[in-house]
Amino acid sequence: MVPNKPGAAKPGKPNTDVSVDDVFGTGAAKPAGDKPPESAKPAEPAKPAAKPNAGGSDLSMDDVFGAGADTGSSEAPKRGSEPAGTTTARDLEMDDVFGGGSSQPSGASAGPTTVTTTTPAAPSDKPADASAGKQKLQSPSEQILNKTGGKLHTRFRIISSLHYDVDRAEPRKISRNENRVEFYFAYTPNKHVQVVGEIDPVLMGTNQSRELDDLASQVYIQRFHLESRAAYVALTDIAPGLDIKVGRQIVVWGTADKFNPTNNINADDLEDRPLFTEPIANQMAVIDYSPLRDRDKLYFQGVYIPLFFPALLPPSAAAGLKDPYAETPFANDRELAKITYLQEDYLPKNPKLVPRVFGHVEMPENKFSNGQFAFKMGSRLGEVDISASYYYGRHDIPLPVQATTTQVHALNDPTDPPDGYYFRSDVRLIYPKMQVIGLDFATQVPFLGNMGLWGEAALIIPEAKQFHIDLPPLPGGGVDVTPNDDMANPEAFIAGPAIKKQPFLKATAGFDYTFGKHVYVQAQYLRGMINEFGAGHIGNYILGGTDLIFFGRKLVFRAFGMVDLPNNNPKNKGPSGVIAPALLFAPPWGYVNFELGSFALLGGDKTYFGQRATGSSIVYFKVIGSF
Repeated sequence: MVPNKPGAAKPGKPNTDVSVDDVFGTGAAKPAGDKPPESAKPAEPAKPAAKPNAGGSDLSMDDVFGAGADTGSSEAPKRGSEPAGTTTARDLEMDDVFGGGSSQPSGASAGPTTVTTTTPAAPSDKPADASAGKQKLQSPSEQILNKTGGKLHTRFRIISSLHYDVDRAEPRKISRNENRVEFYFAYTPNKHVQVVGEIDPVLMGTNQSRELDDLASQVYIQRFHLESRAAYVALTDIAPGLDIKVGRQIVVWGTADKFNPTNNINADDLEDRPLFTEPIANQMAVIDYSPLRDRDKLYFQGVYIPLFFPALLPPSAAAGLKDPYAETPFANDRELAKITYLQEDYLPKNPKLVPRVFGHVEMPENKFSNGQFAFKMGSRLGEVDISASYYYGRHDIPLPVQATTTQVHALNDPTDPPDGYYFRSDVRLIYPKMQVIGLDFATQVPFLGNMGLWGEAALIIPEAKQFHIDLPPLPGGGVDVTPNDDMANPEAFIAGPAIKKQPFLKATAGFDYTFGKHVYVQAQYLRGMINEFGAGHIGNYILGGTDLIFFGRKLVFRAFGMVDLPNNNPKNKGPSGVIAPALLFAPPWGYVNFELGSFALLGGDKTYFGQRATGSSIVYFKVIGSF
């Protein structure tokens, strides 16, 4: 019997998880052998249990955004039981999209099939009856599980989603159509070895052709690519308490829901907003060690990532960079005052000086000296899970450090330039290095109805960087960007610190509670969004969400909202926010689930959620079938 890892169970805690079956209806009956014996699966890496919930249903911001990660084991653990340092093969499960943790194995499925098994009737003196044999439907995943003696778990899913721009977009249009097929397997020949893999063929249905030649290429008409969320080998208990995983995988740290400042090992997938912050798998080696028999009392984890992988950004990120009126990352008031005058006064009066902007990303070289590494130590003290961590690597979202301006058309030329621009600006972007010292905790409060509480904080020590912006090369030496000093002093550039070497803090704290079996609420305070980086650039936010469950959990209404605090935005620009309601429906026949929702952005063009970089407001529809 493989001993349990830390966080494998919380003594005395009631099972409050809402499974796929609970929310969306049960499928075919599972055979008794669909769960492998404990001795056949390797232990999970050490990690304290995630935030507990008060009871009824355990629906988190992971459910709101769909960012839960698969542990990569042969059985999907219940939500809240997986350790905080768990190495995961990122797998967008039904739990992620439709809520709750599932008690079924990750390879098990409730989908129908024509194959049946017959349970022989017990011996009896009565004549044999044709109905004595009881038939049970089996999915393909269950058939594979049975035929391999519980050693091979598989999962097959089809996901199709459609996004439609309803605001902040001209013209309004279908902006995204993703069609994904997921193939996952976990082979566990014995208690010491596990091989995990997943490959997802993805077809993006929106046509990207712009030229006549593009119509002769499937690359532009139907964009197709492959993704892999897992491709690793796990060696368990190769020495007492020692586990190693090598290959493509995901490691998720932190106790807060969705917004984890201590979680920096895997890059973020920010392309699909309803699945905000979904992690991207990367090549790495992970070592877990638990020296004590009671493994959750003390555990260690070490991670080495040889290759840097950047965040996947939404198309609006490029639009934000190309906006010459977008906020710039200067850290000092002096440079901010100059660029504010240039953007709000000078350029609107001189539109010919507005440049066409091109972004150029400078990727770190693929060499061992650019590798990332992280360490974590955790323990369980009474009813409190606590851990400390250290990360050395890079911020996964690029930041501008230089903008070079070039004149491409004479200002006194009577003919207009072909593209309408007289100047171009080439912006160089980098991924700055950083060190992160993290602390996190999670607990539940019995005298408050088992209310869940959590918090985490990250002290980030960044690499200092300057930002240099060339001004249009005009006669006289440039542009006078300090008109209020009663002096004519044109400048050729604006330069100043974009990132100070000064450490800064990101943090999250929150709670969740369930009223009965039908109402779940959660609230969090955030200091620092995912893209914010550097002292002077960190905002403060409040977010909350609720789930209302109807008709035996066949229908779920979900609403999520976030607002930034007034001091985040320029004076007189007001607050901004996002509202994301969704309706989740499971037909009584099972096997397929639907989601209809929206992601509405509110605020002026200079506010955090109103700026062009955040993109458009959308409505979306999603259908998921599994077997």
